[in-house]
Amino acid sequence: MRPAVRCCLTSVRWLAGCLCLLCAAGQDGRAQPLHPPAGQVEPLPAVLRREDAVWWALQYNPELAALRQQRGIAAAAVVIAETYPFNPIWEAKVQGNSGPASAAITNSVQQEHRVALELEVRGQGQYRRQSAYAGLARTDWEIVFQEQTLAVRVIRAFNAVVYRRKKLQLLEQTVTLLETTLDQANRSFQIQRIPRGDVIVAEADLYDARSLLGFGRTALASAEYDLRRALGIVNQPLNISGELDVPPPPWPVEALLQGALEQRADLRARQAGVSEAQARLDLEIANRYGNPTLGPIWSYDPTRVSSQGVSLTLPLPAFNTHRGEIQQRDAERLRSGLDLRQVEVAVQQDVAAALRHLQEARAWQQRYEKEILPDLQNRVKEMQTLLEKGLTDPLRMSAFQRSLLRTRDSYLDALLEVAQAEADLAAAVGDPGLALNPGQIHK
Repeated sequence: MRPAVRCCLTSVRWLAGCLCLLCAAGQDGRAQPLHPPAGQVEPLPAVLRREDAVWWALQYNPELAALRQQRGIAAAAVVIAETYPFNPIWEAKVQGNSGPASAAITNSVQQEHRVALELEVRGQGQYRRQSAYAGLARTDWEIVFQEQTLAVRVIRAFNAVVYRRKKLQLLEQTVTLLETTLDQANRSFQIQRIPRGDVIVAEADLYDARSLLGFGRTALASAEYDLRRALGIVNQPLNISGELDVPPPPWPVEALLQGALEQRADLRARQAGVSEAQARLDLEIANRYGNPTLGPIWSYDPTRVSSQGVSLTLPLPAFNTHRGEIQQRDAERLRSGLDLRQVEVAVQQDVAAALRHLQEARAWQQRYEKEILPDLQNRVKEMQTLLEKGLTDPLRMSAFQRSLLRTRDSYLDALLEVAQAEADLAAAVGDPGLALNPGQIHK
């Protein structure tokens, strides 16, 4: 199977899953609740992975659950459009009759009854249904877009928590290293092997590293809050499992761009919006002259003569032909077309920018993996050999180890940048699966 086809199939599976949730309605046409009551929310998994976090957010995030209720409103608009908008009208006139005997009045109660129904004779029902179904499709795609956005948001928040936890671990390792170094410096000073100034420098380094621990813990708490906010939880513990380092998948640029133009939910919503605006314009044009009213009529006059016939009422569009309303609907149609064009351009820009971001982030990461980290590993062995031979001292070895920890810290920055670039690409294409398990997309 070609890579482009596989990429599109993966995206279709994602969208199909979202639409299955969106279209969960009963046979009676009433939308069913998609979000369980608060008391029925399941606990988080014991070990939370990226895909678990995305699934949880799509199921239980209260913001998304409230947004999904928009589909019920749009579905009700379809029911309204399928129903004939006018009811028949019964008009009754009952009058008392009196007069001179020469008037030959034999019926003292005159009656007239008329049943009338306003008729749509210019295909308004068809345009009304087209508008309602297009509005329903637009709402569905808007909800799918919010689901995709939330999924990418969860992935970003998950990556940030993994990143902050690893950064905090490096800070703790640095503090442990400096504590050991300071202890060695004090012992060396006591036996007069190093000057007091080196001990003071070691103490300053330790204080500096300890001061950074507070920032690391604060940043981790903020990242965990963002993840809880995206998941829709309050105080449940987060036992996450995941890494930032993922293998680079062979993503074909042409397939990604084509997939984005075919499946981006906000683009599909704009396309449905164009159809909706066109149907509204057609409906307004069809209504510009009004509708006739037709129905039977029966009368019983003072001389007991009854009459039957047909009553027809025609509006006369002499002063108002709805020119302003038609002009408004036409402007809405033109604007929806321009909105669609704007999103099409934005999709192409987003994909290009995300690919460039990912390319630069990957180059940054690979420079560490292929050049900097291997070179430092060799230097570690050299320093260890020098220390064993007595050609260097523990303080210099500690300084070198601190440099190695700072390099690993920068490598974490590169890994986070790659992970967030993958999330950017997933958002640009409209397929969060690209950021969940990119290494499996083309298998």
